[in-house]
Amino acid sequence: MIDVSHVSFRYPADSEPALSDVSIRVEPGEVVAVVGPNGSGKSTLGRLIKGLLLPARGTIVVDGLDTRMANRDVRRTVGLVFQNPNSQIVNAVVQDEVAFGPENVGLPPDEIRRRVREALRAVELEGRELDECHSMSMAAKQRIALASVLAMEPRYLILDEPTAWIEPGGRWPLLSEVLDWKDRTGGGVVLITHRMDEAQLATRVYGLLHGRLEAAGSPAEVLHVDAIRTRLGLDVPETYALGEDLQRAGLPVEPGAPVEALAEAIWRS
Repeated sequence: MIDVSHVSFRYPADSEPALSDVSIRVEPGEVVAVVGPNGSGKSTLGRLIKGLLLPARGTIVVDGLDTRMANRDVRRTVGLVFQNPNSQIVNAVVQDEVAFGPENVGLPPDEIRRRVREALRAVELEGRELDECHSMSMAAKQRIALASVLAMEPRYLILDEPTAWIEPGGRWPLLSEVLDWKDRTGGGVVLITHRMDEAQLATRVYGLLHGRLEAAGSPAEVLHVDAIRTRLGLDVPETYALGEDLQRAGLPVEPGAPVEALAEAIWRS
């Protein structure tokens, strides 16, 4: 379990803290969403959980490992996919990029090849091992970044706005691959996003605003409340708004239901 307990953090050049007294938890096998507007502290929280930053106050414990005391082990337990894959990819060729992490921890060549093969299969990039990273689309680069993290076989995944650079048609395939990984491995996922439709994939949602925890609860308790959505600056998908309108009109639908379910409800009415 990831246990973030009363964590505060301030960047040296800033007068105000990036996070103040934030507590969240992430269980193995679940998806937790962290939502909020730009500048709310979401990315800082992800870097703290990964161990790239250390809290000024409070503690972060990952499967019993305190990020202050066992930073290297925490970094191997937690994988972080950055919002912009260009800031994460360091090699020219796809297979070299995915192999980079396993090579750096001294794994045997056969094990490295196995991990590269399985990671590329998981993100549907088989056959593109020798492609040049810089020539690929942002969606493909995001898959490469995800494969590079999966090749390290982490226990937890942190995805920082993973679909920000991806066209709408490519968002759900990428998220589906992450959910498949969770189901296959029993790992935990932290999904950092400002998209409400993505946050609805979570079992628990935490809302940050100005570095403070503004809301916490199930998707229904956080995302279905107009006042909370407005404060957190969440984008309301058109299908969600339609679901709310249909529900108010008396149709038996839930906001956030698939388009097919909304269409059937309208047809049956």
